[in-house]
Amino acid sequence: SRQLSNLVSSQQRSASLVLPSRPPVMPRNLTETADHAIDSIAKGFETAGYKIIIIPYREYQRKGVSRAAESIVRGIPVAILAPIGGASEALSYTLLGARNQVRPDIRKEEEASQRELHHG
Repeated sequence: SRQLSNLVSSQQRSASLVLPSRPPVMPRNLTETADHAIDSIAKGFETAGYKIIIIPYREYQRKGVSRAAESIVRGIPVAILAPIGGASEALSYTLLGARNQVRPDIRKEEEASQRELHHG
């Protein structure tokens, strides 16, 4: 129970349900996508765990078993969709890196276009 309480307090700090924002610089190749891809997948699973474990545990402490069970049922859609969203973002960003590795000319055009929008 003490470990779960520690987990609850550490999860409270990172309870947002938002995937990590994309890095400001477009990846040039696959290796530059790894950190963001891993962070996206991890955040999806973290969100799922928060909804299925942390919130029901809090409800159990405050209001008992029936509220904890209700909280689990309410968290099921997020627990299913959050990892899928994280994996989708990871795949999207990884494919962007792969495309930029194969076709650096497209990356350069898009970077030039972005600079025009922000500075022009």
